[in-house]
Amino acid sequence: MVSVSFVSGTLEVRAWPDGVALPPGCEWDERTRCLRAPGVAYADVVRALVASKTPYEDTARRYSGLAGGARVHRDPRPFQSEALSAWSAHRGRGVVVLPTGAGKSHVALLAIDAKRRSTLVVAPTLDLVRQWFDLLAATFGAPIGLVGGGEHDVQPLTVTTYDSAFLHMDHLGARFGLIVFDECHHLPSTAYALAARSSLAPFRLGLTATPERVDGREAELANLVGPIVYRKDIVELSGDCGHLANGCEAATVTAAVRQFLDR
Repeated sequence: MVSVSFVSGTLEVRAWPDGVALPPGCEWDERTRCLRAPGVAYADVVRALVASKTPYEDTARRYSGLAGGARVHRDPRPFQSEALSAWSAHRGRGVVVLPTGAGKSHVALLAIDAKRRSTLVVAPTLDLVRQWFDLLAATFGAPIGLVGGGEHDVQPLTVTTYDSAFLHMDHLGARFGLIVFDECHHLPSTAYALAARSSLAPFRLGLTATPERVDGREAELANLVGPIVYRKDIVELSGDCGHLANGCEAATVTAAVRQFLDR
């Protein structure tokens, strides 16, 4: 029987059947006498096996479903619902581009609630990690894990920095079914891209206001997260009253926490 396992950020695939096309990224590893692929290839490997009706043993996946969904609900704005629908239509992979203050974080909350998989949120700074920590705690009413800043507590909902994701993805990579990359334009750098490749999360969501990079490597986002599935710029949203928040998305976090505490 075909077996799929997760080892230090990679997949080891044994006994691949003849006649079934290999997914991209799978290569023969002479040292271990098996096929090896980056963790990001997990969804493609499983789809290929399912499509060919090949029985397989999956010891790679170590993530679970979320015990409960969101406890605090805010009606999404039309464009947030559109963004979620576009992301779902691309098999839960892709980048959502919205201007600062438009509520990108709420799109992520909708995605987490829709997929109900253990989720890792990756943010570039400790300040943003703290905001995500508060927002997730307020929305889901569950313990929130934290990796980074001297903390290492892994929960079904966990927040980390890009730097910590790079350091720890070799053992965190199999524990989450959904990974959210906030400010995902940071992701194509060499170290951070390795962290994304080392995760097997089949569902991936990138959030950014500016996907373009001066080095032109934004094209790599398609392989690391997925294509741009939804985009609205500030001109398209600024004419609609209430679509842009005053200040940064921290205001959204504060509002969510207050709503939860007043519940």
